Amino acid sequence: MTIAAVTTRASAAKDLHPALAAPIADQWDTPIFRTFAELIESVDAAIEMERDLSHSMSWDPASSGFVEAAENQWQDCLRLASDIFSAPTTSANDQPLQRMAMLMHFLIETQNPDEALHFQRLMYEHRDLFTTSVPGVRQALNRAAWHVDAIVEMAATAPGFAPT
Repeated sequence: MTIAAVTTRASAAKDLHPALAAPIADQWDTPIFRTFAELIESVDAAIEMERDLSHSMSWDPASSGFVEAAENQWQDCLRLASDIFSAPTTSANDQPLQRMAMLMHFLIETQNPDEALHFQRLMYEHRDLFTTSVPGVRQALNRAAWHVDAIVEMAATAPGFAPT
């Protein structure tokens, strides 16, 4: 009879977080973070809808309703961003998320490619306002920065592109 070797590290079976080092309010998974994660997913969907629109034919019946769906998606993004920057913070890590949500809100509302470039420049010039040491929050902020870049690129390359 053969006995399979145990491949799990001994420390993996232990609870590595037996007690919270800080109150729950100082943990990165806050209501603002959860809403920010929804915002990221919503912006991701809106960007994909815009890309689909750029490849669709306006006369094609298969693409009917695409414009309205994209506009509704951008409105959802604006609502989520507004919810984030108007919510009370429960952690210091909420502040960079609120700043990024505000920047994304203004970027989505802009009607001018030059204004979009201005918001992107502000994000890069004041990167310290949009950073944190918490890995999960940092990853969310980096993904949001990628979305800012994608929106600015669409605004600069697509004639008449305006998210809302």
